[in-house]
Amino acid sequence: MAWILALVYCGLLWLVFAKLKLIRMTLPIAVVAGSVGPSLILILLFCAQYFHPFSATGLVLSEVVPIAPQLRQPGRVLSVEVKANEPIKKGDVLFRVDPMPYELTIKSLESELEVSKQNEQFAKASVDTANATIERAKATLAFATRDRDRNAALIETQSVSREEYDQSLTRFVEADSTLTQALAGLTQSNLSVESSKQRTIQMEQKVRDAKYDLEQTIVTAPGDGFVVNLQLRPGMLVGGSTGSVMSFLLDESDDSRGVIVATFDQKHFLLIKSGQYAEVALRDYPGEIFTGRVLNTIDINGKGQLMASGDIPDDLGTGVPSSFAVRIKLDKADQLKLPGGSHAYAAVYTENVQIAGIPVMFIIRAHSWLNYLL
Repeated sequence: MAWILALVYCGLLWLVFAKLKLIRMTLPIAVVAGSVGPSLILILLFCAQYFHPFSATGLVLSEVVPIAPQLRQPGRVLSVEVKANEPIKKGDVLFRVDPMPYELTIKSLESELEVSKQNEQFAKASVDTANATIERAKATLAFATRDRDRNAALIETQSVSREEYDQSLTRFVEADSTLTQALAGLTQSNLSVESSKQRTIQMEQKVRDAKYDLEQTIVTAPGDGFVVNLQLRPGMLVGGSTGSVMSFLLDESDDSRGVIVATFDQKHFLLIKSGQYAEVALRDYPGEIFTGRVLNTIDINGKGQLMASGDIPDDLGTGVPSSFAVRIKLDKADQLKLPGGSHAYAAVYTENVQIAGIPVMFIIRAHSWLNYLL
């Protein structure tokens, strides 16, 4: 750009002093022309590169959803219902996994659940039996207590023998021990009921999980769009520890349509604000310039993040200066086809020294026209 401005300035000098001879060239005028002009060119270029940031690293980003079947155990693909790069609607079936292993798992778990419920009922019945045993033991203890107390009073008057008194005392001790055992049996029965309930709850959860797995054997589209790089084939195992098996490209929404992400050097980044005027040159559209506005700035990059670990960072403050991303929304987004990954040039014009934006406008237009050749 500097040499272009220099040629324009030299042409003006030639036109004024040589061709049209509007002004007679003298030494003072030559000194002024040789110093003021280049100084103004340098100031203009400095203001252009500082106040009106230019980026050659713009990209069109698309929303891609990795498709990974949420199956706890691997399953074998029965059929693939879609073809690559063909439009499909939200909810359309992408592929099916053999449901038989998951159906058998559900039947097995349901049988175990039924056994668990029966055990719970048996435990509850044992509580009723324990309560009845306690009532009988209490009645026996009450009778043995009265018999012991009566014999204790009669033995003083020698109305009963010592042997009869000892027998009543033994019956009292046995009845008291029986009641203690019955109370312990009730506690054990109550614990068995709680254990059976927890077992039933766990089995019900396992049945729900198994039914959820069965539902996941039919994988559907998360939205309107199409599948790219479709390598999935019937017979392949999916789920378990395997990751995504296909990539689904969502159709552009109103928020993402016509958005260009460009990176700018950190010395310019703080000058860029939401709503500022921007121009974009796309390699897909040579010779054209698209206007837009700054949507927002992303005020962090990967270098600004510290990972949680036991290692103390030792590379802080090193490396090259950072770049930060800026999202630009094009004005005519609905009229453009913007494939994801397309390259773009972008320029943002701030409110400072607006005349200095003219060289940047020339540069981005030059890149746009060069797209015909490069």
